[in-house]
Amino acid sequence: MADRQSLSQLIAAARTPLAEFAGRYPGHRPMGYLCSYVPEEIIHAAGFTPVRIRGDSSPLRYVDAHLQSFTCALCRSTLDQLLAGQLDALAGAVFAHTCDTMQAQADLWKMNAAGTQFVDTVMQPAHLAAPGARTYLMAELTRLWQRLCDAAGTTPEEEQLRASIALFDETRRLVQSLQELRQRLSVPDYFAILDAAQAMPRETFNTLLAHLLVELQDTPPARQHDPKPSLFLVGAVLDEPRLLDLIQDLGARVAGDDLCTGSRHFHGVVGSQGDPIAALADYYLERPPCPTKYHPSHQPATYPLEQAREARSDGVLFVVEKFCEPHAFDYALVMPALDQAGLPYLMLEMEQTPSLEALRTRLQAFVEML
Repeated sequence: MADRQSLSQLIAAARTPLAEFAGRYPGHRPMGYLCSYVPEEIIHAAGFTPVRIRGDSSPLRYVDAHLQSFTCALCRSTLDQLLAGQLDALAGAVFAHTCDTMQAQADLWKMNAAGTQFVDTVMQPAHLAAPGARTYLMAELTRLWQRLCDAAGTTPEEEQLRASIALFDETRRLVQSLQELRQRLSVPDYFAILDAAQAMPRETFNTLLAHLLVELQDTPPARQHDPKPSLFLVGAVLDEPRLLDLIQDLGARVAGDDLCTGSRHFHGVVGSQGDPIAALADYYLERPPCPTKYHPSHQPATYPLEQAREARSDGVLFVVEKFCEPHAFDYALVMPALDQAGLPYLMLEMEQTPSLEALRTRLQAFVEML
């Protein structure tokens, strides 16, 4: 049997509101971020603990005065939490240069965050293979590191940054090992573990996950010819855990994913040898890009199909935030490739307060078809 204590601790960490972070992890100064293009290692090396700010389905109270109703649920929900004072425990927030809404979110955050909160945006290049992209990004990461150190009252030290890179690379290796054992966990539990990595100090997370992996080795795997249809999940953030419960309840399993809050966040390793800033720049320029970035070697029209085939999935489930134009554009690109390959797919548009019964009806029909 899996170590239920380690698993329960990880699940609890994933579901704990950020307002309770200080009480659970005394001595840590949480620095929020919303996007996987924010370098957590630099935040950590400066003396803060990076934590991902997540959206939820709670009723909105204040955000309509600041963001239009046709912006994504992630930005509306997180800004509403800030305006309600639920994120006052954060030392600040770091944003990434991605979509238009996220760039507006950074400005709104500066205008409305508590006066003592740190706010900055790391300006990742949009063309990841442009001639000056590497030089530019190294300068931008250095600038961000200095600003974070100034806010924390620390000094930028290369050895500390290498140590932080090694710590977060260890998380990536552990998660990659977990992916090989994902069928020994329920669908909600697997993704809760990934959520926990983005919601708690990595030192604590790595220890808990290492213990859990040892126990999972003794957990019987699913039958080799499991009759449950397998899904491959594609999209941005997945802030609605009840969707995972639906997948589980409807008798499906998840064979793999390409989600911003899922496997994509833990892709590859950075490496702690040589110049740490150069290593981080290379990592963010070379990893599979999200739809807000361009790289000539990345083919968004076929990439999800290749990933789904590698995972031996029966169908692809696109989980897209309503009004998220970059991911919607990529969905339009990949549909012809999926049709030609004969691989079934379904897109679910996620709203601030989704209709679970409507989701269940569509998902149930898709699972039964598979």
